[in-house]
Order: sequence, then C-alpha cells, then structure tokens
Amino acid sequence: MRLKLRDLRWIVLAAGVACSSPTKPAPLPPINEAPPAEPAPPPAGPQAVKVTLADVGLEASSLDRSADPCVDFYQFACGGWLQTNQIPGDRARWGRIPELDEKNKVAVQALLDDDAKGVGGDAAAKKVGEFYASCMDEAAIEKAGTAAIKPALDKIARVHDAATWQAALVELHRLGVPAVWRTSSGPDAKDSKTELTQLDSDGLGLPDRDYYVNPERAKKVDAYRAHVARMLVLAGTPAAKADAAAGTVVAIETELAKVTKTRVEKRDPVDAYNPIDAGGLAKQVKSIEWPAYWKALGFAASAKINLGTPKYFAALDALRAKFPPAQWASYFTYHLVAHDAQALPKAFRDESFALDKELTGQPQPLERNKRCIEITERELGELLGQQYVAKYFPPSSKQTATALVDALVHAMADQLAQQDWMTAATRQTALAKLGKIARMIGYPDKWRTYDFDVRRDDFAGNLLRADAFEAHRDRAKSGGPVDRSEWQMNAYTVNAYYEPTANETALPAGILQAPFFGQDRAVAANLGGIGMVIGHELTHGFDDEGAKYDADGNLVQWWQDADKAKFEAKGTCVADQYSTFEAQPKAFVNGRLTLGENIADLGGVKMAFHAYRALRKDAPKMYVADGFTEDQQFFIAVGQAWCAKDRPEEIQRRLTIDPHSPPKFRVYGALRNLPEFARAFQCAAGTPMNPAQPCAVW
Repeated sequence: MRLKLRDLRWIVLAAGVACSSPTKPAPLPPINEAPPAEPAPPPAGPQAVKVTLADVGLEASSLDRSADPCVDFYQFACGGWLQTNQIPGDRARWGRIPELDEKNKVAVQALLDDDAKGVGGDAAAKKVGEFYASCMDEAAIEKAGTAAIKPALDKIARVHDAATWQAALVELHRLGVPAVWRTSSGPDAKDSKTELTQLDSDGLGLPDRDYYVNPERAKKVDAYRAHVARMLVLAGTPAAKADAAAGTVVAIETELAKVTKTRVEKRDPVDAYNPIDAGGLAKQVKSIEWPAYWKALGFAASAKINLGTPKYFAALDALRAKFPPAQWASYFTYHLVAHDAQALPKAFRDESFALDKELTGQPQPLERNKRCIEITERELGELLGQQYVAKYFPPSSKQTATALVDALVHAMADQLAQQDWMTAATRQTALAKLGKIARMIGYPDKWRTYDFDVRRDDFAGNLLRADAFEAHRDRAKSGGPVDRSEWQMNAYTVNAYYEPTANETALPAGILQAPFFGQDRAVAANLGGIGMVIGHELTHGFDDEGAKYDADGNLVQWWQDADKAKFEAKGTCVADQYSTFEAQPKAFVNGRLTLGENIADLGGVKMAFHAYRALRKDAPKMYVADGFTEDQQFFIAVGQAWCAKDRPEEIQRRLTIDPHSPPKFRVYGALRNLPEFARAFQCAAGTPMNPAQPCAVW
C-alpha cells in the first residue's frame, strides 16, 4: 500500500539539502577514480596511498577507537558522535537525518523568504510565498480564531441522527480528516495499472491500536484523555462536560482499535486485498448511504472497491449504534481541531504539542518558522521542489547517483544469479523483476500543479483548501490508470523508497549529500552511505512483502513452492535474531514488524559492498585512510550514516509503530550477518559481530 505524505503523522521523515560539493581536500590522486579503459599491464599489486579519513569523506571525530569493532561496531563507528551530540530540545530523535533536516531548513528558508518577498515573481513562487507568509502571521491567526473551521463545527453540532452523522463525517473526509475510516485511491494489487477506491481503518488519536488495548499503556491513555478534554474546551465544549466527552472519545477509539489490525498484520498485502463491489459494500455496512457519500465527496468510486480490513467495516454498524449521536459529535470535534491545530490560535497549538511531548519526550516544540517550512513542504511540495532542484541540485549529482544505482543493480543481479537455494525458474523470474525496476533519481520528470486559492492573510483557510484539494485529487484517480511517473516523496526529502505495485524505486535529491553521498567522496564511502540506501530499496522488491509482487507490480505467486519455503525460513531466522535486540531494558525490537526493513538492510549492505568491490576492481591505487583499508572504510561509512540518539519515550513509541529497527540495530544487525565485515576487521568466530549462526536472505 502506498503512504501519502499526510499519513506520516507519527513517523517523522526528515529532509535535507543536496549540496553541489563539499570543500575539496588538499590535492591528492583522484580517490573516486574508475579503472582506465585500457589499463597497462598491472603491477604486482595496487599501490598503497596513505590519506586521512577526511580525504575520503569520513569523520575521524565520530569514531570511538577504544571500542572493539568486533564487539560493538556501532559504538566504534559512532561513539565520538554520540559523546559530542545532544538531542536538541525540539527533537525526539537526533541523528544524521535530523542533522540534514536542519541543514535543509536553512536552504529552504532562503527560498521561502525570497518567495514571501516576491523575489522571482512567477505565479508558483507567489503561491508558495503567500502560503508560507500566512503561516508565519501569528497575529492574523489569533485574530481569525476558529472562523475557518466554523462551518465544519456547525455541521458537527447538528449531529442528531444517521443523516446528520453522515453529513458530519463527509465534511471531515472532504477536508482530509480521516475520522472513523480513510477513503483514498491506490493501485489494484492484482491489476497494478488501475487505481481502485481504497477503504481502510483509521480515526485513532493515539499512534497505534496497541495504546488502547495494552494495559501497559494505560498511563498514556489517561494523559490522552486529559488532552482531549482540554482540546474540546478550546473548541467550545463547556468545561463541566469536557471530561465526560473526552471519556467518550477514548471509548469510541478503543472500540475502533479492537477491530483495527496490528502493525504486523498490516504488513501482509495478501490479507489487505479484499475487493468488493458497491452492492457487497452496501450489504456489509448498511448504516452508510454509499451513493450519497461518494457524491458528497465529489468523485465516483471505482467499480471494484478494496477493503483493507473487512472485519473493521463489518463492525461499523454495531459500533455506530453503541454510541449516541452527541457522543459521536465529540469524537468528530476532537479530530477536526487536532488535525488543523497548527492553523488555529496558539492555545490549540500548545495543547497539540502537549500530546507530542507526552508521547515522544520532546521538551520543546519546533520554532514557528520550522513548523511553517514543514507545512509548506507538505502542502505545496512540488512547487517548492522545483525551486530546490534549480538552486541546490546540479546535473552532475544526478549523473553520479544514476551511475551508482546502475552499479547496485548489476551487483544485485550477480548476487541473485549465485543464490544456490533457488531453483532456476524462480531465479530467472527474480532477475527479470530486478531488470524491470524503474529507477527515479533526484526529482520528477513532470511536476504537479496545485489548483487551490492561497490568501496571504488566511492561513487556516489556505490549509483547509490545500487538504481538501489533495484529498479530492487522490480520490478522483479511482477507476483510472495509475500514473507511474508520480513521485511519493518530495525532491528535498532525505529518504528513498521502493513501491511494489509499480516495481519502482526513487532516490530524491535531498538524500544525495554527506554522510550518505558526495561527489568528492571515495567510492568506498559513497557505497557505504548512499550505496546501502540504494541497495536497501532494491532489496525491498524481494523482502517478505515485495517478494509477493511480480515484475509488473501485481500481487502474484511467482515462486516455486520449495523456494518459497526456503525464503520464509530465512526470513524467520532474521525475525528471530532481531527480536533478541534489546533497545531498552525489557524493550525489544519486534522482529516481525521490522522484518521487511531488516531484510532490506541486510541485502542493501551486501549489494553495496559488492558494487564497491566491482567499481574498485583492478584499480591501480588503494587508499589507506588513517590506517583503515578500503573495506574498513566502507563499513565505517555504513555506521556513520546512522549515528543517532532517541529520547526514552521516543524509543518506546517507535518500537510500537516503526517498521525500521532503531538505528543502532540497523547497523549492528546488518553487519554482524555479513562475512565480509568479519574478514575486514578480522573478527574471531563467536564474537558479537561474527556470530556462530548468522542469518542471510539475499
């Protein structure tokens, strides 16, 4: 399933700047050199050239040389960084990606300031500038109060029967507020060229169903209930009734949580594919007038409608009847003001942050300018992305990154061809799938437009219009062809992705910078940084989810039965191993929740290592950086790309909802299972980084 940008409320994705080049070191022989096209007869061996870690693009200051790399390589690679870096007050996690986020905000801020001043003058820049300026105008926001959401609040206040209940729900869905359930579009998992209307569970105010059903989370639920009460008072609920109303909101959400899939269950694309027609949907959920619902939202549902969680919708009629209309009105009111709190007066914003603080441990909110940058990026992402690429992303970066992606694809093809546990038929199908992966580098070939009004003195109105526009744009694709040129991330995002229904991978410009990438970095450093990321995304096509899709993005069983059984056994090895990793006392990684990302990490490092070796094969010079061989430099680059710290509350939250292992265990888990790492650092058998029973999938 595809994630929309606004789906990521609880999983923050940082963004960064793609600088043209870091400062060049003192003149040296070219470190990033490829072998000559027609080399002279090779000498007895490559010439060793002594350089520094800085020369190859790595950080000596981030190392902890007192740590044994065969015992705790993460401490060895990142110990210096961990000692000298503290988590800023406005962050729950601090690491290399958040560092790039801060760097990115400075660059994007410059673009937005110019746009807000009218520098440049084109219509796109004007729209971006006025949106950002309206977000920064806190005096106007205070003066406007809740006027922008008053029509929605009035509809909610009129809820007294089934018709008015549906009218209120439609208004929230029109504004992009996913109350009760989420309506969107997405590729048909078995006909990936066609968009289907997708319905799935949603409408919880806490990060996950686990908070409602796990007794160990009771204190968080109590804090949430108090927060809901305070938000309802701000929205106009009498203080004397707010506590009871908040209790009802939590009660409704608890019932929704009971029929919501677990995070592990949501990872199964086969279980998430449950197509139904309009008649079948009407029989399953009788309390909704579906034709009126589609019409009110302004789009036609596809003939085939997919239910992500059938048991959830089967329970809706009874759940609606369990709570009287006035109680549902409190639920609707809370979700409206929680969704749009950043556009409302300061009291709403402060209370919204109070919940974030409770859940993540983050002591301070982001400064207003940083918050407005994030909101502008979310709502006008590709307009801002065009400016970003023009100023910060030179063509040479795209060319270099494309060459690295090609190298990773070749390395992965070589590794797939050597998998002796696969039959020839499965291997050939896997190779064909790899060959068809579409590679999207830097930014879209075609930029999106944003057809909604922006007014400089109406931030709340701007936000509501932006969200309504995006919600309608997405749903209106239902029944039409899938646009595979559309990107799911903005150009400045420090991240990458693989989309199984399109069999495509994207590498945005934002991640193409140190410590992941640099045009002046050595091959080993680049492949250990961005190479692992590229390999990770390619491997997603063959993780426990991606392997269920064929080369065209269709949910098809293309494995021979014997191969499938071996593949699943290898995955079980990985899941069981990662489940022993203790992130906090008695708080362990969920090996099943993180299985896909862990398989991708293991495969990504392996493919990147082999790509680095291929690029350096027969090179006439070998660079030894502060005593570290090129193999060792590769692994140091892997470690240094993931140096990070989390607040204790954030660790707990992410262990519940994040499909990625904590950064420490992404490094530790991937490298301890790679024989090439043990050889590079001469780790004795049985040491933590060279276990007796390693796990490997690809």
